Amino acid sequence: MNNTATDKQGIAVIGAPSSCENAVLNLRTRAYRLPLLGRMLAFRAPFEDGETELALATVTGVETINAMHSATSQTARHVADTGTAGNRSGDAADTRAVSVKVEAVFRQVEGEWRKHSSTLSNSPATGTEVTILDQDTVDEVLGHNRDDAYIGTLRGSDVLIPITLGDFSSARGARHSACLGQSGSGKSAFATSLLCSQLRHDGQGHIIFDPQGQWATEHGSLWSLQGLARALGRKVTVARLSHSLRLRKDAPLLMDLLEEAGFFRKLAFGAGADDNVAQAKETLAATLNNRRILAQAGIDDWARSRPDELLRFLLEELYQQLPAGMIYASKDPQRRVAATIHRPTEDAEGNALDDAVVSRMMPGALDSDGDYRFGELLSIFGPLASLWSPWSPTGMRKILNGAEDDELDDADRRRDAWGMMREVMSPQPGQPAPLLILDLSADLSGMNLDLDSSGEDNADAAEAARILDNTDVKARVINQLLTTLLLAGQREFSKGTPLNIQAVWDEAWAYAAQPDPKVHSPAVIALSNRLAGAARDARKLGIGFQFILQASTGLRDDIFKQLSALYVGHGLYEPAELKRLSGRVRDNHLKLYQATPPPDATGEFSFMLVGGNITGFSFGSNPVFLSMFNTGDQWLHANREWVNDRRRTYVKHLPPGDTGGPLETMPARPALDGGEAIHEARQRLAHGKANAAAVQSVARRKPSRKPAEEPTSPSRRWQRSNTTPVPVQTPSRFDAPPAF
Repeated sequence: MNNTATDKQGIAVIGAPSSCENAVLNLRTRAYRLPLLGRMLAFRAPFEDGETELALATVTGVETINAMHSATSQTARHVADTGTAGNRSGDAADTRAVSVKVEAVFRQVEGEWRKHSSTLSNSPATGTEVTILDQDTVDEVLGHNRDDAYIGTLRGSDVLIPITLGDFSSARGARHSACLGQSGSGKSAFATSLLCSQLRHDGQGHIIFDPQGQWATEHGSLWSLQGLARALGRKVTVARLSHSLRLRKDAPLLMDLLEEAGFFRKLAFGAGADDNVAQAKETLAATLNNRRILAQAGIDDWARSRPDELLRFLLEELYQQLPAGMIYASKDPQRRVAATIHRPTEDAEGNALDDAVVSRMMPGALDSDGDYRFGELLSIFGPLASLWSPWSPTGMRKILNGAEDDELDDADRRRDAWGMMREVMSPQPGQPAPLLILDLSADLSGMNLDLDSSGEDNADAAEAARILDNTDVKARVINQLLTTLLLAGQREFSKGTPLNIQAVWDEAWAYAAQPDPKVHSPAVIALSNRLAGAARDARKLGIGFQFILQASTGLRDDIFKQLSALYVGHGLYEPAELKRLSGRVRDNHLKLYQATPPPDATGEFSFMLVGGNITGFSFGSNPVFLSMFNTGDQWLHANREWVNDRRRTYVKHLPPGDTGGPLETMPARPALDGGEAIHEARQRLAHGKANAAAVQSVARRKPSRKPAEEPTSPSRRWQRSNTTPVPVQTPSRFDAPPAF
């Protein structure tokens, strides 16, 4: 909406009663047809010392007044019959009272405008001229700086208001914030736009925890955050949990993940055997941490071992530990679990079983003909154990095919989270801080989504995806990454250099909600508690958290109370949501927020920005209503000065082929490689919880492993064609494993 003569001439005058915080305006007739609700107005109040205050106020209500149309007037019956009071109806006879809330006050001292307060120093005089806020007035009081960043305009206008969020290097330190809004409100696009604006702070690094892979693939983004960061000379790393991200070595965590994925149920641990599973986990974790036992098995580092060999080692250790009675005290459950590893040769009384009986039993995972059962266990164990491997799935495939470590490329290796986080925290001299995206979604790059017949490994890939997409598994992984973030931060902070890190938590509702044992698993509750404590600790280190989720009630109370900024999109209209927001925003602003039309109706994404120093007009608790840019070109046009300044400064660090000239258009999403294309296909195939069902439907198409020999009868699947008993042998830890 362009400035008009009406804006300059004034649309109203101050009426009565008015105060330092609120004012009633008498609307001028020339403004009767203007859309005013939610608009920001301006008026000046002079003082006898020669100073002047400029008040900016938001229209919170417009009321039509006409005594002839009152229900108690003498003409009420005539109006009821005819619909009019003649020449006493309509704009010519009406008056309109406008209610405004003072949001920000600037004071002119010795010719210079300064931020003053969120209220006037005295109530304004009646008859004071009121205008619609225009760009000239904004530029007059805020001035102009080449580093000004913009993400949109004041709602209902084309007035640009700069984002004044600083980085975390000042004495104020880090801050926590949340971006809220129902699906379709534009919260992801808003978060992207806001992060893009923060790239003007060269020393601020960004780490994005991306549970669904949305930030990694930039699916649905209006423009590319990754592309812009690279165009500003930043190093961008996208580390995928399923492919390139290596976790810090943690044997107990591996055992926790195996439990969540159902590994111990495959070994015949009963549904109510929590204590027994816990003891088995403790035993196996202690084995992995015992260098002497590992050395005896020829294992230098369990994280660098082949997953099939490591699984054989752990199964044999479990088999040897069962008779000791530490895992199960009773013989029967000991025998039940042991039978999944080696086919039994004795009955419960210790008598040797007949060879014919033994031959009919299902082989254990470590028996010579136990490939099928071993494959079932490996389909769970392999993807999880690989999270600690130095090699990516492609690198592991090359290793299994005989390649040496020094023959592998960078794409064949995983990078540890510790090193990547420290790289963000300590940028190289003369370079801006990196952007790190931790993609924690499952990678279906080995899965045939076109449903053709192309090999046995598809079911294994589907199983791996199902495991890594498990909410509890993901919660345990995020918990470790959060610990790594804090440990790395403490190490850097101890050197005497305050950190300057923005950590973004997408889909925060799944992991930072108020804990409820009836709804949440122990793993999710543990992560929620950890996040609450981390929010307190991280801020002291210079690490600020930004949570992205649909509703404010999706955050636990002790996290929500630590938020100093809220970015509220459309749709938070439930009573519980409004009650929580009412602690931050006054009723008249909440009513104005509720009156905002949905994006589907207007094509605009409006946000209520709550908190101090978010924009040039963010004073105290008074919110600012913005309509965000919905194209990359709009964003670039408004931010071109600081963007091109950064490109000139860091021209040596731009991508190959980029000469550092002015950026003419916003970078598009990066071209999809094979893995990213699969991510895209996956999101189209199934969204949210439906993904698990989709993965399982593919997994059911064919078994992951075949029995070593064909059975002679469907009713006797494991009976051999001859009656010769199968020799029961304990395979050596150094035997050649089956193809993996």
